[in-house]
Amino acid sequence: MEKYEFIEYSAKRYGIDESVAETMVDMFASCLQELISAGQSVNIDEIGEFQTAPLFPNGINHKNNIALAKLKKKNIVSFKASKQLTINVA
Repeated sequence: MEKYEFIEYSAKRYGIDESVAETMVDMFASCLQELISAGQSVNIDEIGEFQTAPLFPNGINHKNNIALAKLKKKNIVSFKASKQLTINVA
């Protein structure tokens, strides 16, 4: 499902205008991106936990390799689904 389809679904599901649903989805996405980029974990009971983690948690031996040294500093976004989400899906 693409973003617009999700917005349509949400608007119909809750009986709200699509523009309101779009604003809410955009606000959620924007806030989540800002917080994750700042290194914050975000835990939403019904969905799960979003957090950053080092790409190489045990480090990397970069010995004067600039490209590897840059990779050492990279993070990834991890997501752990909540029990509520997995129970409702399974």
